[in-house]
Amino acid sequence: MISPSFGLISIFIYSFGLSFINSAYLTIFLAPLLLMILQKKAILSTLKKLLFLNIFIIIMGISAIINQDYQYALLIVLRANALILFTLLIFHDKTLFDIAASLHTLKVPDKLISLFFFVGKFVIIIKEEFETTKKVMKIRNFKSKSNAFSYKIYANVIGMMIVKCFDRAEKLKNSMILRNFQGKIYQSKIDKFNKIDFLILLTVLISISLHVGEISL
Repeated sequence: MISPSFGLISIFIYSFGLSFINSAYLTIFLAPLLLMILQKKAILSTLKKLLFLNIFIIIMGISAIINQDYQYALLIVLRANALILFTLLIFHDKTLFDIAASLHTLKVPDKLISLFFFVGKFVIIIKEEFETTKKVMKIRNFKSKSNAFSYKIYANVIGMMIVKCFDRAEKLKNSMILRNFQGKIYQSKIDKFNKIDFLILLTVLISISLHVGEISL
């Protein structure tokens, strides 16, 4: 099992190293490739997420294509895909609390950890409300069209979601007050490093320092 705190360190080093690479090399995919071998069960679901995120990556690459800098566009796409694939595989089986606990292990200030945790929690709440609303609309056989009625439905849905989110946020706040929350998230287990963590870190260092197999257009 990959340590969340060591995973965060590896992601930081990997992203920092990739930012200084001016050409696309095959070796930058060594770290994601190792994780794909270690996390075989997560490959399919991770690639589906990566495929969706490529919509935004391609939009970034288009700006370089407009300026006729095709090599830079290729670098943007490959570098972003390598980093996102690496990050998704590191955290595919980790919960929000695991990540918050790993920040605590890395001695990040308690207020920043709490801020990260509750922002993440609220994003999950919004996602849950959106999925529930989408199911309700599907049950009611709503079909999207370019007319005033559809736009009115969308406006009502957005307004309802905002009200629900504020309501859930207020309940979460009251729950934390009742539990005497003092701005610190406690963890019940110690995050320990293992041999796999050091293997991943070593592969990350090789990925960003070994420039072999240049990819060019």
